Amino acid sequence: MTNNGINDGLKSQLEEIFEDRVSFSKLERMVYSHDVGVIPDSVKKAISTIPDAVVQPLNADEISALVKLANENKVPVIPRGAASSGFGGAVPVSNGIVIDLARMADVISIDAEALTAEVEPGVVWSELDRKLKRSGLTLRLYPSSAPTSTVAGWVAQGGSGIGSYEYGTFRDNIVSVETVDPQGNLKVMEGNDIDLVYSLEGITGIITKVRINVKKDEEHITVLAAFDDEKKLQSALDEIRRTGTHVWSVSIQTPGYVELSQKAAKETALPMGKYLAQFVYPASSPDVSSEIEGFVRRHNGEVLSEKLAMHEWENRFRTMRLKRLGPSLIASELIVPVSSMSDFLKSVDKKFKGDFVFEGIMETPERFIMMGFMLADERKTNYPLKFSSSLIVTDIAKKHGGRLTSTGMFFTDGSKELLGKDLFERIVAFKKEFDPECIMNPGKVLPPSAEKNSPIKQLSIAMKGASKGKSVMSLVGKIMDGKEVEYKCADKLPEEIGQDVFICAQCGACKTTCTVYDASPWESRSPRGKWYLLSEYLKGNIEFDEELASIMSLCSTCKKCDNKCQTDLNIAHQFINLRGVMGGKNFENTGLGLIRQNVLSSGNFWGLPKEALDWKTDDINMVDTGTIGYWPGCWSSAVTKNMPQNIVRILDKAGIELVNLGEQENICCGLYLALGGYTDDFVRSVEKNINLINEKGIKTLLFSCPGCFATFTEQYSAIAKMLGLEWDVETKHVVVLLDELIRDGRLELEKPLDRKVTYHDACHVSRWFNAYDHPRNVINAIPGVEFVEMEHNREDALCCGIVTAFNDIPTVAHCGQKRIGEAVETGADYVVTNCAGCASQLNLTSNMMKAPVRQKDITDLLCDSMGIEVTYDPAESIGQFMNQAIEILGTSCMHRRQD
Repeated sequence: MTNNGINDGLKSQLEEIFEDRVSFSKLERMVYSHDVGVIPDSVKKAISTIPDAVVQPLNADEISALVKLANENKVPVIPRGAASSGFGGAVPVSNGIVIDLARMADVISIDAEALTAEVEPGVVWSELDRKLKRSGLTLRLYPSSAPTSTVAGWVAQGGSGIGSYEYGTFRDNIVSVETVDPQGNLKVMEGNDIDLVYSLEGITGIITKVRINVKKDEEHITVLAAFDDEKKLQSALDEIRRTGTHVWSVSIQTPGYVELSQKAAKETALPMGKYLAQFVYPASSPDVSSEIEGFVRRHNGEVLSEKLAMHEWENRFRTMRLKRLGPSLIASELIVPVSSMSDFLKSVDKKFKGDFVFEGIMETPERFIMMGFMLADERKTNYPLKFSSSLIVTDIAKKHGGRLTSTGMFFTDGSKELLGKDLFERIVAFKKEFDPECIMNPGKVLPPSAEKNSPIKQLSIAMKGASKGKSVMSLVGKIMDGKEVEYKCADKLPEEIGQDVFICAQCGACKTTCTVYDASPWESRSPRGKWYLLSEYLKGNIEFDEELASIMSLCSTCKKCDNKCQTDLNIAHQFINLRGVMGGKNFENTGLGLIRQNVLSSGNFWGLPKEALDWKTDDINMVDTGTIGYWPGCWSSAVTKNMPQNIVRILDKAGIELVNLGEQENICCGLYLALGGYTDDFVRSVEKNINLINEKGIKTLLFSCPGCFATFTEQYSAIAKMLGLEWDVETKHVVVLLDELIRDGRLELEKPLDRKVTYHDACHVSRWFNAYDHPRNVINAIPGVEFVEMEHNREDALCCGIVTAFNDIPTVAHCGQKRIGEAVETGADYVVTNCAGCASQLNLTSNMMKAPVRQKDITDLLCDSMGIEVTYDPAESIGQFMNQAIEILGTSCMHRRQD
């Protein structure tokens, strides 16, 4: 189609419908111009991938209104789920309006009797399964991208996944699909009509609801086997198929994949040079394990340990982890008959000398979905040549009875073969009747010959040319490997950050767990979006301006993304390191600029005089020198004085004398100087603190503030070395010491509390240092306490969000309300914290929400049980300080300093 673009009238109409849920920002639009795959620059020249606008509807009515506007203005619409595929189905080819379905993510209903679930299009598979399990149900099958991909995305893409061996393709498990058709009308597709939406990338309608079949939840048991060659593996699979053994899922890995995967994960547990097969079956079929083991041994295979089997099963979603070695991948996804699997793998191995490796999932007992990968480097100019290697693998698969799994934008000329002649003609007829201008996701699935004014004519010609010359192009790409000049990023970003930019798999696993994305689901707020924008910066496509700096600084540093990253990037650390880079470019967050002035002038976050931070009462005894010091930090000294008071009193009962570090002029660890990018100020602050601690003779330094604890633990040793200073100090969060003292019998907990409590994991002591058990041990040691977990806990715990106050106050409110909501659901009397910042956020939020749960510090509980009077209630000071901070930081923004 011909895109007329977005005029002022259409822009106003979009703003009226979507309000703040429409974006025309260049950088925001840019992060919606790609999916998991890397589109070579030479290919991008043939299409227009950056949308004119991005909208985020809340319901089908808004989508209907949008589609009608698009028809009136002849502007294409492109639906987008998680964009976790690499076929380009969610990528614009003629600009247009991207419909991001992230806000339509409710599970509408779960029917335990009918064994069905109805969901909105943006529901992520892992989230759906988590909710199903509450009702004693689970998914029949799911994609290997389940932590990231959406239900409607799999409907639009089509395919099979984990569990397909028993339950077939995803198409076989769909009950109905509701769509907004090309005229803006709501339709429900059932039976054969589902074929008019399944695997069609939204060219016939925008999906608004999906109903699927589910099953009763039960334990699954996994068996992992190793085979010397592909023939023995294939013969074992043939016997399992012939006997009809009850297996739920079967997957394989080629030796090359095993080797690269182990190397990327820095592991050596799996046997090298072997083909691996994983068989998963329901625990309700108890005899299956012995049957499978018999099949394996009869075909000269080896059954590996249960530990290894479980390890591989737990890593089933990390299909992209070997990208860490690339830092790019050439990928191919194909369907190959089991009967020709061995010959297919031999042919590919012969052609590529082991460079193309595979992981496979059986979509039926007769067919494999083979996901192939070859390491590459998109920063090199030979990347487009190596890109053609995937076309060779496709041809090899076809010679062995295989085919592509999808068409997307790249393989539309094969759509008739893939869909079948009858369905293909049915789809073409539907488009001519209901979408004659090809408004709905043009350039996808149908070839240019079947689509009016197709925007991919040049791309189709280029793909045909590449197909004809693919062997030569692939060979040239291999010869040129390592001889081309990489992007010059050394003068733009530190090398380590620049490397991670391209290692990022763009899979989106970080997105679904990101604190700031959860509050407002725009792609640029996610780690994936940030990495993509940095790649565009390094390629010279965008400038590092105030808008980009603002996007990069919006991070709660919670590290939830680190735990989900398929390529094991240290995301939070790199984004903190990026603050220093931005500071060097004279970018400044005005809120952090105010904190900097406070720290430099008064030695603390709040800019308060020394006497306002005095938390010691007459009964508190501390010493001036000694081996154990206590660092109270700015927040507890000013806001939650009960924390340091309780800690000193509790440790006094254990006979521990603490060195007082709360009376010097500077009680700031420097964290917010680092977050502001004030590297020189941070180093000077660290130097003062190191000298003071050394003068006091301290060898163990205790913290009640997780932020201070993280800063000292991760930064001080390196800076001391850089400055030539001595630093032989053990850092320890006080909750760890309290756990040790209780286990050693040095604290007497006598008084029962008779309270139900839940615990909030503070990010900078839990995810940063894996201190999950210590606080729970302390709580469970208190007589009379009933401990209950919140829905998200331990490594999956929600962040309180307070660090984002410098960038986005609404995110702070969202995080606090969501966390208190989870605490209320537990029925707990108290939500227990061990962080002054978290305490302030949850205390204020619970009071503002008039919630039945109240915030308590973990030391408050200990004091109550030990008979120690808690003499300070922080509620009033929390309200005062938090309201003051919100008033100041509410207008915080990123700007460029004029030094």
